[in-house]
Amino acid sequence: QAIDVSKKQAKARKSMGNPDYTLKMESAEAKLQELKSNVAILEKEATAAMTAVEAQQQRLTLQRVISMVESERTYHSRVLQILDQLESEMVSERQRIEASPSPVVDNTMPPPPSYEEVNGVFSPSTYEGVTDAMGYFLGEVVHPYQAKSDVELNLFIGDYVIVRKVSNNEWAEGESKEREGWLPFGYVERRERVLASKATEVF
Repeated sequence: QAIDVSKKQAKARKSMGNPDYTLKMESAEAKLQELKSNVAILEKEATAAMTAVEAQQQRLTLQRVISMVESERTYHSRVLQILDQLESEMVSERQRIEASPSPVVDNTMPPPPSYEEVNGVFSPSTYEGVTDAMGYFLGEVVHPYQAKSDVELNLFIGDYVIVRKVSNNEWAEGESKEREGWLPFGYVERRERVLASKATEVF
C-alpha cells in the first residue's frame, strides 16, 4: 500500500511538471470563475426581477384600493346630495304650508240661528249658482272648523256633510258622522256624489 501511494505521488509530481496539464488546470479554473460570476449575476437579476414583480403587485393592489375608496366616496357623496335635496324640499314644503293662510272663522260672523229662526222661513241662499232654501244636498268639507258650542259641528277636510237647511246668515244645518248641528256654510262645497270609502261616514 505504501508503494502505491508513492507511485501516485510520483505520478502527480510528474504531471505537474507537464505544460499541457498546467494549461488545462488554468483553463478549468478560469471557467469555474466565469461560472461563479455568471451565477452571481443571475442571482442579482433574479432578486431584482422578484423585487420589481412585488413592487408591481403592490402598485396594482394600491390602485385597486384607491379605486374602491373613490367609488365609495362617490357613492356616499351622491347619497348625501340626495338627502340634502330631500331635506331642502321638505323645508320648502313646510315653509309653504306654514306661510299659507289657514282659514279661520271671521270673528264678526253671526252665531248660528236660533230655534225660532230654524222653524221660520229662511231667505234663499245661492251657492255656485244653485239656490237652496230647505232642500237637502251633499257637501264636502274644504276647510276645517272647530265647534264653538254644542250646537255646532266639528269639520275636517275631506269629510262629507248632509246639508239640510241654509240660513241667510252664512250658517247651515247639517249632519255628519251621526251628529247634527250648525256649520259655516262657506266651509263646504256641493257634491253630486260621494266616494265609496266615505259613504259609511255619511249615511
